[in-house]
This record gives sequence, structure tokens and C-alpha cells, in this order.
Amino acid sequence: MDIQQLRYVVALSQELHFQRAAQKVHVTQPTLSQGVQNLEKELGAVLFERSSHKVQITAAGKKFLTHAVSALDQIQKGVLEIRKDTEDINETVRLGVIPTICPYLMPKVILQLKKTAPHLVLELFEETTSVLLDFLKSGKLDLGILALPVKDRGIVGQGLATEPFYLAMTKRHRLAAKEKVTRSDLANEKMLILQEGHCFGQQTLDFCKIKRKDQQVIFQGSSLTSVLQLAAVGEGVTFVPEMAVAFERSAGLVYVPFASPQPKREIGVVWRLTEPLFQAQHFLMETVRQILNEKK
Repeated sequence: MDIQQLRYVVALSQELHFQRAAQKVHVTQPTLSQGVQNLEKELGAVLFERSSHKVQITAAGKKFLTHAVSALDQIQKGVLEIRKDTEDINETVRLGVIPTICPYLMPKVILQLKKTAPHLVLELFEETTSVLLDFLKSGKLDLGILALPVKDRGIVGQGLATEPFYLAMTKRHRLAAKEKVTRSDLANEKMLILQEGHCFGQQTLDFCKIKRKDQQVIFQGSSLTSVLQLAAVGEGVTFVPEMAVAFERSAGLVYVPFASPQPKREIGVVWRLTEPLFQAQHFLMETVRQILNEKK
């Protein structure tokens, strides 16, 4: 049994789909499938039921999953503890973060770094995905935090956490009283989204199966705040990442979760394939991972 097999089991339990789980941990589907099978043989128990239509976790799988998550969490904490005991990290990291993550995540990260790595110098840039990737490839940035997957050549990524989306609307909206909303609920709704270049806007379009030029899309904003302000006065509805809900609270807005299939994004860190990561970058990545998964 190895750490990677534990990661495969956790990813498959979250996705219940071999291809998506493999993408989540950045391996091929056969590699993930073989890893899970080898672990099942070692345990002498079937963790997942497979069929041509779906994957389901078994009772044994649910029991093992609790321990797998705990083990991975302890390993991550151990890595951070070891690094805390090493000599002070006195390096600079140039980090780019997309706008739908930066204001909600980075204040927590900065506060944590001040405690655990006070001599680490963080140069922070907020950029859209396309600009961030250009800066990364040109060497202006060392790392980027954005939504995966990224398919640019020469860029590699590592998943850190999965985050669900909510639907934001005025409290007077017909959907505001629902416990959960579905894709079909949005069929005739006016959509407020982020401009091209923001991956979050594209994720909204993909889930709703619409295009930017469709009449259903009535506004494309440059910031999540501007989009939410229009939603608050009843101009339409918009998607909001979970991390933004607590920060963007407004007296005129209601945030409703989605029923399955729930829209979500994989938050990850990316860097240049040709540039090896140094200690400060590893430490920053683990700090971000820990903060993203604190509530999970």
C-alpha cells in the first residue's frame, strides 16, 4: 500500500467516475484503475462496485475511505511540521491567482505564512487564467493558482481541492426558496457571467450548456462583485464559488446549492515543466492545500 493508492481511492470516491478521478490526480485511467485494483487485492475487499453505467463505493470502501482521508491529512501535516523544523525559508515566490480565488483565499494564506514562514517573500499577482498562463510561461511567475485542467504545453499542475458552486439571486426570485436548484431550473433564466478570459465564466456556460452569444446571457462582467450587484437587484442569476459566499453576503442576495450533478471546479497549482520547484514553492503549495481543505 502506498500514498498514491490512497489518493486514487479518495479521488474515485469523490468523482465516482474513473476518467474524471484519473484527471483529478493527474494520471491515466488505466494507472488509477490498476492502483485501486491492487489495493483491493491487498485488503482482500472490494472498495468500489463497477458497472458499464456507474461506479459506487461499497460499505467496505466507505469504512476504508475514512482512514484514507485521515492518513493523507496526517501525512500533509507531517510534511509541514518537518519543513517548519528546517532552517528558515528565505526565498521569494512570484504567485499568480485568478480573481475568483485570490480575494477569498489569499488573505488566509498570507496570515498563515507570516506565522510559519515569516522570511518567505510572496509577490502576489491577480490575473485572469489566460494572462496568468502567459506570465507563467514567460517566467514572470513561479506558480499559479487557478481552476484545472490546464492544457498548455510545458505547464504542469497538481490538484489541491474541489469546490462546489452556488446559484446567487435576489431573495425575491422564484428559485430563492428552493433547498436546491438543478440545471433545468435555469433553462429560461437571465444569466450574469464573467467576461471571456475568466475561466469561471466559461464553467458557468459549460454547465448550463449555453454560449456567450445566446440571448440568455444578458451581462458579462469584469468582476464577481459587479455581477453579484446586478443579481441583487433582480437583473438575473449568477454562479458563485463556495469560498466567495461568506465574503459576498448581501442583504438582497440568496445563495442556493445545486442538486446533483453539482457544478464544481478543481482548484490547483501550476508551474513550468522545465523549472524544478524549490523549498519555498513546496511550502506555499502545502499551505494552500491545507487551508483549502480545512473545512473538509
